[in-house]
Amino acid sequence: MKIRLHFALSCLLLASFAGLRAQGWDPGTQARGWAFQDVDGSLFFYDAGSRSMRQWQKSGGLLATQTLPLPPARKAPVPKVEAPASVDASASAYESAGALLYGIPAAQRTQLRRGKPAPKAEPAAEATCDATPERWVLDTANRIWVVCEERLVVIERDGQMGATYPLPGPVEDIAADHDGIYLNYRTIKPYLEKRSLKDGEVLWAYGDKGALREAAALPLLVALNRMTLAGDGSLYLAEGGGLAFTVLDADRGPKAPGQSFFTYHDAVVARANLGRTGRGPILPWAGKDVLFSAFSGPQLKGTGAPEAKGIILARFDLAKGTLDWVPTGLSEGHRLVGLLDHEAVFLNPEGGLSYAPIH
Repeated sequence: MKIRLHFALSCLLLASFAGLRAQGWDPGTQARGWAFQDVDGSLFFYDAGSRSMRQWQKSGGLLATQTLPLPPARKAPVPKVEAPASVDASASAYESAGALLYGIPAAQRTQLRRGKPAPKAEPAAEATCDATPERWVLDTANRIWVVCEERLVVIERDGQMGATYPLPGPVEDIAADHDGIYLNYRTIKPYLEKRSLKDGEVLWAYGDKGALREAAALPLLVALNRMTLAGDGSLYLAEGGGLAFTVLDADRGPKAPGQSFFTYHDAVVARANLGRTGRGPILPWAGKDVLFSAFSGPQLKGTGAPEAKGIILARFDLAKGTLDWVPTGLSEGHRLVGLLDHEAVFLNPEGGLSYAPIH
């Protein structure tokens, strides 16, 4: 807690003049995109208009504002029409596997079709704008690690941009502890990495690295696998529509992974059907052995979940091994970004925040 408050104070000092103008910023109506929740319950939002990170707490309002120095955006390729492209056999197998395992329509991932021209990248004009942050996390040394355009950028405590590390693919989830950064990539089969806080080197990896090549050829439009770092120091990985977790020790990684299963009314729960929506995030509830994950009503047909419209939270009790369902009353499109003492925090589809009670 004291460490995080130090970060807030340092941010205010670094951007005192910007902070005065930012007092009118209200996440209840203006928050958009990704959000990171710190251990003290505060949420970090990126404000594209001011190119700054905003630390905000429901009970305390705006705590800090820090402008982010970011690398320039990469050159945008200009498509060039070439000869018709044939369908790659490996791509077809990739699509079939996705449809079979996860219920994702093949059309969502298809980039090349028989008889249609294949785009070829040509050099474009130099980029003149900054890259857009996609994911971020605060480490125990009060540095912000930002993922943008398959790069991992370190923002130092003084607000200056530090090292930049290339990444092998798009990142879906990011987490940090005292000695590492954890990255879950957006692939059809799970692939995770733990990287060093000192030099960004890969300390261990879990999953199928070949999935990165497949994702590069046919990028996924939705998340299939989700990861979270729980309060017990373990990583919990959900694969596809499965309502069980692979459990990884943060230090040992792929050595002796465990499994965590859950029952609902004393029965093992069937897999969810992700469909076009994909898998929502998984978040730990601070101070409790509980994880929450968000699903839409249609995704849970056949799982035994109560019928409800809109977003339904799955409440995983890690100590008891039980699963409970918590309807929120929120429409589809709301995205789970945080957990407070008695409420779950959601980003609205049009921007801003909504809340739903949890137990």
